[in-house]
Parts: sequence; structure tokens; C-alpha cells
Amino acid sequence: MSSISVRPGPTVSPAVLRRAAVTTAVVLVGVALWAQAALAGTASGVAVYFTVMGLAVLGAWAGTWRTGHHATAVCIAVGVTFTGLADAVWQVEAALSGDATAAGLADVLYLASYVALAVGLTLLARGRGQDRDARLAGWIDATVVFIAATLLAWQFSIAALFGDTSLSFFTRAVYSLYPAMDAMIIGLVVRLLATRRRGDLTPPTVAAAAACWLVSDIAWLLYPGAEAFGSWLDSGWLLGALLLAVSTWHRAGTAMPEQAADGARAGLGRLALCLGALVVPAAVELSIDLTGGEDASAAVFSSMLALTALVFARAALLLRGEATARALVRSREQYAAKLAAHSSDAVLVVARDGRLLSDAAPLAQVMGTSASGLESTADAVRLAGVDPEVAADLFAQALVAGGAVVQAEVPARHRGEDRWISVRLTDLSGDPDVGGVVVHVTDVTGRRRAEDALAHSVLHDGLTGLANRTLFADRVGQALLRTGRGGGSAAVISVDLDGFKAVNDGLGHTAGDALLREVAVRLRAAVRADDTVARLGGDEFAVLVEQTGEGDDEAVATATRVREVLAVPVFLDGGPVTVSASVGVAVGRGAVGAESLIGDADLALYAAKLDGRDRMKTFTPDMRAQAREARELERELRGALAGGEFRLVYQPVVALADRRVTGFEALLRWDSPRLGPVGPDRFVPVAEAAGLMDPIGAWVLHEACATAAAWLRDHPGAGAVSMAVNVSATQLGSPDLVGSISAALAASGLPASALVLEVTETALVGDPERASACLAALRALGVRLALDDFGTGYSSLAHLRQFTVDVLKIDRSFVSGIADGEPLPAIVRGTIDLGRTLGLEVLAEGVEHEHQARLLAEGCCDTAQGYLFAKPLERCDAEALLLEQSAARALHG
Repeated sequence: MSSISVRPGPTVSPAVLRRAAVTTAVVLVGVALWAQAALAGTASGVAVYFTVMGLAVLGAWAGTWRTGHHATAVCIAVGVTFTGLADAVWQVEAALSGDATAAGLADVLYLASYVALAVGLTLLARGRGQDRDARLAGWIDATVVFIAATLLAWQFSIAALFGDTSLSFFTRAVYSLYPAMDAMIIGLVVRLLATRRRGDLTPPTVAAAAACWLVSDIAWLLYPGAEAFGSWLDSGWLLGALLLAVSTWHRAGTAMPEQAADGARAGLGRLALCLGALVVPAAVELSIDLTGGEDASAAVFSSMLALTALVFARAALLLRGEATARALVRSREQYAAKLAAHSSDAVLVVARDGRLLSDAAPLAQVMGTSASGLESTADAVRLAGVDPEVAADLFAQALVAGGAVVQAEVPARHRGEDRWISVRLTDLSGDPDVGGVVVHVTDVTGRRRAEDALAHSVLHDGLTGLANRTLFADRVGQALLRTGRGGGSAAVISVDLDGFKAVNDGLGHTAGDALLREVAVRLRAAVRADDTVARLGGDEFAVLVEQTGEGDDEAVATATRVREVLAVPVFLDGGPVTVSASVGVAVGRGAVGAESLIGDADLALYAAKLDGRDRMKTFTPDMRAQAREARELERELRGALAGGEFRLVYQPVVALADRRVTGFEALLRWDSPRLGPVGPDRFVPVAEAAGLMDPIGAWVLHEACATAAAWLRDHPGAGAVSMAVNVSATQLGSPDLVGSISAALAASGLPASALVLEVTETALVGDPERASACLAALRALGVRLALDDFGTGYSSLAHLRQFTVDVLKIDRSFVSGIADGEPLPAIVRGTIDLGRTLGLEVLAEGVEHEHQARLLAEGCCDTAQGYLFAKPLERCDAEALLLEQSAARALHG
């Protein structure tokens, strides 16, 4: 089956269809009215009349249904229905009596239609939501119109009607009510028109209907010959009915923005209407004089008196409303003034030519100064402290923006203080209510300072005020970019405080914080103004030095100054504290990353700490491998103690006079399951740098004391045997050292005199005051102290006067090099003589050959240790040595 496609025609909008329907309806109504008038007095004319009237009744009730049975629409529909019924009754009465002039039931229905219509208009007016004065003014306006229209109707129809004695009094009274009712409807409509909302067509439609009825009613009374249906007067009544039916289809319009202006024009129109009504009595009197009509002075005077009273009342309401409005305006002005007085904004209006159009007092209040002397825009700009060129540029932008908002925050200088001003400009010069550029001024200094403080806190250390790691890395990156463009180099100096943990633990965090703040002050003083000092965390600091060359001279010089200023004692609440610093230096330029350069400085710092602290190292590429190895060792060390990977070996200490074992030195060994045996020279510096020596040292103390106590208990025949334990620099600075030794002695039962603690000179000179106090506390426990590696460090004689010790240990480097046949070196002889003079035991390390032992014995050295006597022994081997010595002593006696 073939399909037939139909091409759709053009679409028509609903608005066009509505206009076409209205036009068609108007044409049809016009044709109907013309036909009714042309067929006056005929049966066809009567048919057309009732057809049109029937359509009006149906249309009125349809409009009532469409508007939701609104009370006003119902009353209008009832009124139109009464009119149609009245027409039918009148037709019947005229046919039965043959007298169309007498009043009857039809007139009662006609008048009832007026009453229904009046009730509907009253209900509509009452729903306008007005106040009492507005409602009263509306009723006055309606009454004025009613009196004026009634006076006119009296003069032109009602007076003549009452003078017609051919009609009964009842008929004359009823007929007189028609124009009076029309006047009443017009008055009510005027009341509605005064408060008509934009788009509300009900009042004008009802007014037009009432006008049609009024014209037809007056013509009926003036020309009683036009009695038959189908006359042009009937067309007026029909048109009025149709208009009433149309009014039921309208809904109240919505108030528009133009309502205020329309209200002002309506107010003037209502006033003109009231005043114009006063002319009506005079015009009526003049008409009587000119036409020679009957005297109507009583009606004219009465209406004049009533109108005057009503106009006076209306004027009183206007005056009272004006007073209320003025009071409201004053209240609003005071309200706005008080808001402005307590507002953080100042609002100014400036003409396009720069003239100041408003009071500048709000600006003075915002700026906290007097408004005297503020007469021009230049004065306002000067008061705000804004650069005039910046202000002029913003004003020009606002003029070009065409009403768009131009906003900016500009710096200002007011009374010697830096401030920030927020400015918003809007060109409203085309607005008649403004007529200029509106400038909003707000002092945002507090907010900007809060933002700056927040940014500072994000990028700076809260304790010292120095740059933090984020800002420091950014500064390093910027410096490296500058080296790529302009040459030179950037150096990072990484600084770590030696012994800070001891200060923090011993004196408390408050003292530690005070030390960090003092270090920050000293670092700032040690560098140039354009160098950046940062605290990267804990006791780690960093300095950025931008160098003119590519070497490290400037960086090294800065690092030297840093170490010098930090070596000066710091006076805290707990007393003077001396801290040293390990320093690492790295130099870079060009495309080197900031984090990479900082990492290189950290590697150099780590190497300085492994080298014994209080050192400075410059980065070299091989440090990366060393750092990797150290980090691997550190990682393994962290689980070594818990894993039982440490053990002690014991090297005998022998009396040179009789080769008797007088003691042992406990030496730490580490057997890593993954790395194998690791020497102390490798892992001890790593443990000290990682802060692991305190727990490891405590374990060594407990293990050594327990072993020595067991030997003394199990082998009394071996004689008095001591146990020597090395104490590192980090342990010496720890506030827990004395407690740890006391706990070890108490747990093992070892006599304090049997424990020898060995310390190095380098461990003592880091913080001499604290070291001296620590040694005094240890001696108070009863333990003996040995100064290890004597002669290799600093001014040993000065230290012997400051630090009280019991044993001097001559370093192996002075002993192991004595060849066969050589005499005892002078430094060794001098050390022995010094020890004997001070009443100290002298112990020589590194004795490997018999001739070395002989020379030392001849030189009156007390004890020695070395491979000549025994290598470091495991516990069982050392105990076997004691058993052998016990047996020998028992044999000899």
C-alpha cells in the first residue's frame, strides 16, 4: 500500500489566534447590534435583542466559572441575569396591558440588577488590601462622583420626570432610580479605577457598561417615544450587558514595577476629579440661567454643600497622608543614617565630571577622622590616603564600564599607617534618582592583615619566626632559577644542634624552646640581610646563601660564622648551656632541583655527624653511597637490640708488674643476620647520629655489670677485678645516664668501685660545664672514671684540672708504634709522669710486643692491654682466664 504524505502548513501562534477570535466576536456583536437597531419594532428585532441578551447571560456565567466563582463575577452575572429576566417580564407586561410607561415587576428586576452589580463592585473594592485612610478616600471619591452625576441627572432628566403629572408617583420614583443607580455604579467604578492594578480590566469594562446604561436611561427619560425594542437605546442596554459579561472573564492583574508611578498619576487624577466635581453645581446653575430652565437652587446648593464637605475631607486625608509619608521618609532617612553611621562601608556619589554630589561624612567616619574640610573628590581621595592616579584610573574604568561594577582593593596611607581600602564603583549617572557614580568604600585593613598573618603562619615557623621548609624550598628554587639566568650559584647550609636532646630532656621543653629561639636570633645575625634562614624541624636549621661565584667560599665562610656564634654559651633558666653544631654545605646552580640541593646539604650534615659531630662537611658525590650505607645500618640497628643481635667481648687489663689480670674492658659487637659482623667503628657513629646509643648503652651497662658481679661472686680467688665500659658523648649528655648506672649496679649487685666508666676528651669538650657536673654525679655513686685516648684530643692538662678522673689511658697510637730497640717516647713518658704526679692510674693501650711491655713497666706504667696479653675474649674464655688466675694464686699461696 502506498502512503501519501501531506505537507504540514504553517503554524499559527496562540496570541494570533486569540486576537483573531476577539476581532471576530467584536464584528459579530457589532453586526447583531446594528441588525437589532435596524429592525426596530419588528419581531426580528425582538428576536435579535433576546438572542444577544441570552448570549450575554451565558457569557457572564461562563466567565464566573472560568474565574473560579469569584464573588464579584457572581454578582455581575446575577445582575446581567436580572436584566435579561426584566426584559422578558417587560415584554410580557407590555403585551398584556398595552401600556409600556407604567412601572412594574420588570423595573424591580432592572433595579435588582443594579443592586447586584453594586454589591459585586463593593466586594471587589474591599479586597484591595488598603489601609483605613485609603478605603475612606475611595468612598469619598465615589460619593463625590455619585453626587455630581446625580445632580446632572436631576437637572437633565429626573426633575422633568417628577414634573410629569401624567405618570403616577410610583412610576416617577422608580424611573428616577435608573439614572441614580447609574451614577452609583459610576462612583463605585471610579473608586475601583483609583486603585486599579496594572492589567486589571474589570473596572474599565464595568465603567464602560455603566456609561452605556446611563446614556440609554437618560435618553429613555428624555425621549419617551423611543419605547419599542429594537431602538438604538436598546443597543446601549445590550452593549452594557455584553460588557458586563466580558468583565467576568477578567482576573485581577499583578502589580508591576511601574505601579508606584501609576499610583502617583492616579492620585493626581483623583484629586482633579474631586476638584472638578465642585464645578458641576456652578455649571448646572449657569446652564439654568442660559436656557431659562426651572430654578434648582435648592438641589444645586445642597450638592455644592455636600461636595465641599467631601472635598474638604478628601483634602484632610491627603494632608494626613502627606504628613504620614513625610514622617515615614524622615524615619527611613534616620534609619539609613544610623545604619550608615554603624556600617563599615561609606557610600559616595560622584558626578561624571568629578564633582562630589553627596556628603563625605560617612567616608570620614570609616577612616576614623573628622569630616571638616571635605568639599571635593580630591579631598575625599586625600582623606582615604589612596594614590590619586590609582583613584583616577578606577573612576575612568567605571565610566567606561557602562553600569557594570568595578571593584578593587588598593593600598592606602592614612596617618602614617599602611592600610587597605576596598572600592566598588557603579556608574548610575543615567538613573534620575542617583545621577552619578556610586562609590562604596570599605576599610579592609583588618582582613588583609589577617590574611597576611595566615600566609605568614603557613610559610613560617611558629616558634622562631623563621621560614619553614615550604618557604625555604621555594626560595632555593627561585635562587637556582636566578643562577641560570644571571650566573653565580646557590648554597644550602644545613645545621643540626649537637646535644639539643640533652637540653630538652634535662631542662625541659621550655628551655629547649628558648634555646631554639636564641639559635634563630644568632643565625640571623651571622648571615647577610638577603640570605634566608629557615627552621626545617626540631633542632634542624638551614641557610640559603646566594653566591657570586660557583665555588663554596662564601658558603663555607657563612658556615664558619654560624659555628662560631653557636659556640658561645646560651644562658637559660637552668644555667649556661653550650651547644655545638654539625654543619653540611652543598652548592648548586642552574637546573638543579631545590629538594635535590637541600638533600645534598643534609647528606653533608649527616657525614659531619658521623665524623664525630661539631664538624663541617661540604657535599661530595661519594656521600650519597656513604649515606645509603649509613641508612641501611641505621635501619638494621633499630631492630638489633630487640632481636638479641648484640653481644659483649672482654679484653683483659693486665698489671705490668706481675702480669696479673686486674680487670676487663667490655667491648660491644654486632652480628647482623643480614649484614654479618659489623665493626663498632661502623655502627657506633650511626647509632649516635640516629639517637640509638642511649638504649644500647644501657643494655651494655646492665650486661657488663651482671657479668662482672657473677665473676666476683664465682671466682673470688682471682682477686679484685674491675669492669670498664665506654660511655659515648650522647650518653654523657643524657640526663638518664646516672639513673641507668644506678639501676645496673643495683640489679647486678656489683660494687660501684668495680665499675670503670671510660669517656673520651672529645665527649667532654662539647659542653664542659654539663660534662663536669655529670662526672661529679658519677663519682658520687662510687664508680671510677677513666679518660680514654688521652693525648689525642684537646688541651689535656687543662681538662685534668677541670674533670676529676681516676685512670689515664694512653692511646694505642703512641704505643703500637714503638719498635724493638727504641726508647720509650717522650710523650708516653710524660703522660706516665703526669699521671703519677696526680695520683692517677696509668693504662697503656695497644701493647702488642714484649719490648713495648718492658719499656712501659720500666717507665712505671701501672697497667696495659693489648694483643700481647689477649685479644678481646668471649665471656666463657674470659672466665677461663680468671679460673686459671685463681688456680695460680692458690698454687703460690
